[in-house]
Amino acid sequence: MRWFAFAAITIAILSNAGIVAADNPSEALAHINAYRAEAGLKPLRMEARLAVMSRNHAQDMMQRQYFETRAPKGPSLETRLRTAGYAYRQASVQISIGYQNGRAVADSWLRRGDSRRVLLSNAMSEIGIGYARRGTGSLDHYWVITLAEPTRPVGASWRRDILKLVNQFRARHRLKPLELNEHLNRSAQRHSDDMANRDFFDHVTPNGRTVGDRATAAGYRWQAILENLAAGQQNPAAVVTGWINSPPHRRAMLAPDIDDAGIGYRYHARDGGRTRQFHYWTLNMGRQR
Repeated sequence: MRWFAFAAITIAILSNAGIVAADNPSEALAHINAYRAEAGLKPLRMEARLAVMSRNHAQDMMQRQYFETRAPKGPSLETRLRTAGYAYRQASVQISIGYQNGRAVADSWLRRGDSRRVLLSNAMSEIGIGYARRGTGSLDHYWVITLAEPTRPVGASWRRDILKLVNQFRARHRLKPLELNEHLNRSAQRHSDDMANRDFFDHVTPNGRTVGDRATAAGYRWQAILENLAAGQQNPAAVVTGWINSPPHRRAMLAPDIDDAGIGYRYHARDGGRTRQFHYWTLNMGRQR
C-alpha cells in the first residue's frame, strides 16, 4: 500500500482589465480529460466527496486569505480524506490562484512537469475541483484540485475465489483440494475484523492470541493449523499471487497434511491507523483431530 500527498502551487499574475467570471470547474475537467484522451488514458471522474473537499478548501483560502495546500493548523490531506470516508491508494492536492477560467487553470497544471505527471497518471481515476472567487482583482480566483486512486471492497464471491485459486495451486503440485470449514471461516473472519479494528497486522494479536488459540475458540479441534495473512491487496488473485511468491506462505499452502480452509476478509473504508491497508485477508488451514 502506498500513499502520497503531492502539492503543486501555481500563480497567475493577470491584469484587472478583462477579468470575467470563472467558468464552472467542469470546464477544467473537460480540458484535462481531453489531454488524457490524447494520451490514450481513461477520463477522470468527478467524485462528490473530492469535489466538496476541494471547494471547501478554495473557499477557506479565499475567506482567510492564505495560499497553502493545507489550512493553517488544519488537518492533512490524509485526515481530510479519512474523515470524508474516502478510501484510496494514493492522492494528490494542487492549488492555483489568479486563473480566471477552467481552461486556463487546467493549462497551467498541464504545463508543469510534476502536475502533468499526476494529471496524466493511469492510476488516478477520480477528481474533485473547487473554485472560489473573491472579487475582480488579479489574484482573486482560487482553485483546488484533488485527485485520487480509490480502493473499494471486493466482490461478494471473495471467499469462493480465494479457495478456488488456492486449490488450483495445490492441484498443480498434485495435492488434494481443501474444503471450507465453518469453524475456520469463523476464526479467519474474526482475525481479519480484529486486525482492521485494532490497527495491527500480525499472526499474534496484541493480547497474545495465536492462530491456534483463535481456531480453538471458534470450535475447530485441530491437530495441525496454519495461517496466511495479507493486507492491502484489492482482489483475490493479487492475494494468492502474493502468497505464492512468498516462500513461507507458499509452503503453508502446499502442506500435504491439511484438509480444511477458512477464509476471512474485511474492508475498512475509514482505515487511518498505522497499517492503513483498507483490505485485510486471513487464510486458516488445518487438519482436525
